[in-house]
Amino acid sequence: MNSINLLWTSGWDSTFRLLQIILIEKKTVQPIYIIDKTRKSLKVELERIELIKGKIKQLYPESYQYILPVWYVDEEITINNEIAESSKYINSFIRLGKQYSWLAQFCKNHKLNNIEISNDKNLNKNSLTYFLMNNYIETNYESTTNKEKYNHTHTVFQYFSFPVAKISKREMLHITRDNKWDAIMNLTWFCHKPKNKKPCGRCVPCINVIKKGMGFRIPFFNRLRGYFKIHVKHRLKFSKPSTTN
Repeated sequence: MNSINLLWTSGWDSTFRLLQIILIEKKTVQPIYIIDKTRKSLKVELERIELIKGKIKQLYPESYQYILPVWYVDEEITINNEIAESSKYINSFIRLGKQYSWLAQFCKNHKLNNIEISNDKNLNKNSLTYFLMNNYIETNYESTTNKEKYNHTHTVFQYFSFPVAKISKREMLHITRDNKWDAIMNLTWFCHKPKNKKPCGRCVPCINVIKKGMGFRIPFFNRLRGYFKIHVKHRLKFSKPSTTN
């Protein structure tokens, strides 16, 4: 089938991309969700996927037909040496989440290509998206000045495409409001450590949401904990005594 394979977590970026596919591009999408039983937000994410699907069906019944049944992946994966070594190499430049090695091996095992990963635009030089934009997505083997870096990055990321890597979360918010997708996008999830099914405000995704100007998605008092964590960490970073003589 000529469908777009999309890694869908019920998060802001991947749900935005799903709406682009079915409402603007009017194409069929195959959502893929990777089950991690150790993930504290697993239950909430699965619930949000169903809520989002239900809201799309209610608001856009014709477009809902473009969404194929979610492929829930629950299988043991053994990372081969090539992917493991390349992941280790990439980690020497930027923090690479272990899920990318797993996903690369999953795609290799299932002979999948062009799987969409919805990583939003990030100008932080320490971010994976920034690394990929400057060393892989916006270049190729012939033009790069560091072929070793490109080759190792290609080993892991050759199976994926990055359709929203040039769009920030704030830009997605403006597009959402222009298209009146708010009722759907407000159901998206991101927190790794939910408290009573509410974003905690302190985990890495919550902190990133705050830093990207989307803190309104977190309950007020939990958001304050996030701001406190950000500012305390910032003060500690610049208050450490110098070790130089």
